Amino acid sequence: MPERCGRPNFIIVTTDQQRYDTYGVTGNEIVSTPNFDALADRGTLFTRCYTQNTVCIPSRACLHTGRYTHQHGCQYMESEIDTTPVLPHWETTFMERLQAAGYYTGACGKIHMLEPKGYDWTQLTGGKGARWRKAWGEKVGAGPLGQDYARWLEEKRPGAFMEIYDQRQTSDYDDGTLINVLDEDEYVDWWIGDMAIDFMRERARDPERPWLLWVGFCGPHGPFDPPRRYAEMYDPDEMPFPETYTMELSGRPEFMHRPARAATPEARRVVQTRIAYYYAMMTLIDDMVGRIVGELDELAMADDTIIWTTADHGEMLGDWGRWGKGVFLEQVVHMPTIGFLPDRFRTDAYPDRYDGVIENFSVAGTALDYAGVQRPPEMQAPSLRPVLEGTGDSRGHALTEYTDNNRRNTGICLTTERYKYAYWGTEYIGELYDLQQDPGERRNLWDDPGHAGVRRELSELLMDRLLHSREPAYTSFLRKLPEHVRNPDWGENR
Repeated sequence: MPERCGRPNFIIVTTDQQRYDTYGVTGNEIVSTPNFDALADRGTLFTRCYTQNTVCIPSRACLHTGRYTHQHGCQYMESEIDTTPVLPHWETTFMERLQAAGYYTGACGKIHMLEPKGYDWTQLTGGKGARWRKAWGEKVGAGPLGQDYARWLEEKRPGAFMEIYDQRQTSDYDDGTLINVLDEDEYVDWWIGDMAIDFMRERARDPERPWLLWVGFCGPHGPFDPPRRYAEMYDPDEMPFPETYTMELSGRPEFMHRPARAATPEARRVVQTRIAYYYAMMTLIDDMVGRIVGELDELAMADDTIIWTTADHGEMLGDWGRWGKGVFLEQVVHMPTIGFLPDRFRTDAYPDRYDGVIENFSVAGTALDYAGVQRPPEMQAPSLRPVLEGTGDSRGHALTEYTDNNRRNTGICLTTERYKYAYWGTEYIGELYDLQQDPGERRNLWDDPGHAGVRRELSELLMDRLLHSREPAYTSFLRKLPEHVRNPDWGENR
């Protein structure tokens, strides 16, 4: 082991818009994810991890800072990505804290932090961007695949980058579901795997310095466009069709309502093909994870590296006739999270799974803890080290926020071991689900008299959580003020 005061390396793998139920180890009997499954079998599967925001950039701001949306201020996404509120310059990422402690930090792929900070090395993309049919000239801005990937692809095969957008201008792309024109080793998530391996090989030349690498895969976010070999692994006709697709979605906030719809042959074709291609993208990412873990072994760094895998939020994938995110339903907020510790960090009580409710941004507090860096009082993300060492539990509830693009609807959600409580403001009905009795969230108990007491208790817990999440940031701010300003005995108000 390198002489680095015992500090580990970190690999954080994030996917984009991945549901919890997309691993074999989480119960999916169709999708092939042997490398994620192996990590879960050798590490800890967190079965009740919840995201802190239901859309990309705000969620990732939470992951990077260990702070809630209402704390860091990156609250929503604009339709034009470049005008989305950025992470304020005064916010500190946990990568910056690791840098200050001597870590070398890198990121490849989609980290979706505006502007990226806290990294010594980057090879970044903004994601696949399903709305973009041209590389430039769109009203929503330039194609987000970005110049790092474009340069790599052009060096690999001149003209290949524009083939992506040429294909998107065909009628085959009208529903965003098609086999990608690129070969698999030209695809953006393959490039991300290559960049991760390049970083690790470069770090192997300096074994005395600990490092962190964030690997942000673009999939399985739409467009649903896997390379051919992966697309052909899954027959759309054999994919399950969502049971709730034809059901009316009502009794929730009005903007969530969906009328009952028919499962026409055309609708079935689109839904089942998208599911097949979604699984195909997951299998490609799984192969990249296998390459990364294999490279760790080759470089003799596996025994010194903590691996953490999760997603920013999930995907409705046709459930209730919906696609995308932006709601507090389980398909969107329940995260596929795995923590892997090398043997030297494990205790006899190291769990193979943990069923308590945890929050997704806990990766920030956990990484600082294992790196020996003090967690600042304004960071709400707890360390899960006590959970991993079998000496403690999580706080047992998770806070999730969402504001839509036009800022008409803003909600906040609290998930406990049994219930989910979502408040959308006084103009809307809220949401209350008994996740034990109704895991499919088909019955909203908000107005049920028999659950009035539960609703009141959860509203009080939510208020308590919000108040306590504001307090550390405020007191930390006061400590930085001059003595004559923060001294309550100084003079009169002026």
